[in-house]
Amino acid sequence: MNITSAERKLTRWVSYRSNLVMDRQVLRGELPAGMPGVRVRFISGHTGNSTLSEFVAEVRGVFAEPNEARDFADAVWGKLPSYGPEGLTALIAAGDVVFAEDNGWFTATGRIRTVFA
Repeated sequence: MNITSAERKLTRWVSYRSNLVMDRQVLRGELPAGMPGVRVRFISGHTGNSTLSEFVAEVRGVFAEPNEARDFADAVWGKLPSYGPEGLTALIAAGDVVFAEDNGWFTATGRIRTVFA
């Protein structure tokens, strides 16, 4: 599996867990300004020297209401760790989820360590 495929699989997993639509409400990369939704992007990691690669993804949800941000975080990070989802070897929480308010939007931002073959 290559990095792009792994990021797409993680995006699909986040979409499924949060009951949001991939490629419309859950995007790889960045969200357009002023749009509620979720972004998933790998921010660090390494390709494997034998069989496994490992990357850390930042997942950030932007919502109109604070309870939507909390529900999103519960739906995603509440299901971790997860082994074998979407063909990935493991998804593991990497630190705490941070909740904030930004220009009238409520955010939930956290990291997920993704291991894949």
